Amino acid sequence: MSTFVITGGHHNSALVVAKELKSRGHKVVWIGHRYSSRGDTVDSAEYIEVTAAKIPFHDLTAGKLVLNLKEFIHFPLGLAKSFELLKAIQPSAIISFGGYLGGTVALTAKVLNIPIYLHEQTVTAGRANKLIGKLSKKIYLTWAESAKYFDKSKTQVVGLPLRDNIPSGKAKQLFTRRKPTILVMGGKQGAHTLNHFVFTHLSELLKDFNIIHQTGTSSVTGDYEKSCAYRAELGSLSDSYLPLGYISEFEIGHYLYSADIYLGRSGAHICYELGVTAIPSILVPLMSTHDHEQHKNASILESSGIGLILPQSELSFPHFVDKIKELKKLSGRPMKLPKDASIVMVDSILSTLK
Repeated sequence: MSTFVITGGHHNSALVVAKELKSRGHKVVWIGHRYSSRGDTVDSAEYIEVTAAKIPFHDLTAGKLVLNLKEFIHFPLGLAKSFELLKAIQPSAIISFGGYLGGTVALTAKVLNIPIYLHEQTVTAGRANKLIGKLSKKIYLTWAESAKYFDKSKTQVVGLPLRDNIPSGKAKQLFTRRKPTILVMGGKQGAHTLNHFVFTHLSELLKDFNIIHQTGTSSVTGDYEKSCAYRAELGSLSDSYLPLGYISEFEIGHYLYSADIYLGRSGAHICYELGVTAIPSILVPLMSTHDHEQHKNASILESSGIGLILPQSELSFPHFVDKIKELKKLSGRPMKLPKDASIVMVDSILSTLK
């Protein structure tokens, strides 16, 4: 039995790999974020789902390599804490799912001569992942397009590790009204801009649609509490609006298959899952990400005839209505994407550790 540390910024696919390792008798320890953002007091979805899977969780506050005094202070502290954790855990390998936290753990793992494996979820690679790639023994890619950022001799395209109920999810009977259902999602933390759009136009939207609205649970914005308050004021339409703080890994497939239309961000996970399920999508990329990675993710769906891009700067009710009309012209065919990434990854990692 080997011990693996899993870390990084994309916990959904990481947890799929962790469960695959556990099913084969290996031990998994997690290094991650207890809270989604600094100043938040609500446990992150990452922490909730990892601990629910009975995986030991260590909270690590790391710093980004940016020109910011607070981040600069956190960076060496994160390295020191990571060093302390890895010395205590003594893992056989690190499996990183990217981001600045993954970069911190990878740097200390390299000093301790612990093998590092990286999974890149996005079409582009950020600074942290480019660094982790240089330190890694093997790099697994979701998209072939991101191979240009890494040493090609170390890369392998495997796709995205999919949660169990994505390929085989079943729709839920959520609403009694015979109206199309829109699933609104803004990533695991929610998206305040999208939430505000829904709140502002809730009455107009509910004339033609049922709405599943994943708001995020941030204590900073309080959007989930607002959504519940709006629902309480809808009267007879309240049964057509379902606000949710967070959609768990066990439920995501059910909600995706219950939706006729997706409206939301275009992060790596949701875009891959939309590619598999072929749900018509209106994608509002977050443009503050490195190299506009969400826009590039959305472009893959748009070019495949599954989604349409609606820039956040143009997010208005008239533009939304226009996109709804355009959705009828899409092909609606699933993309041909790998669905066994977790098995392929674990097979590869275990074979290279022998």
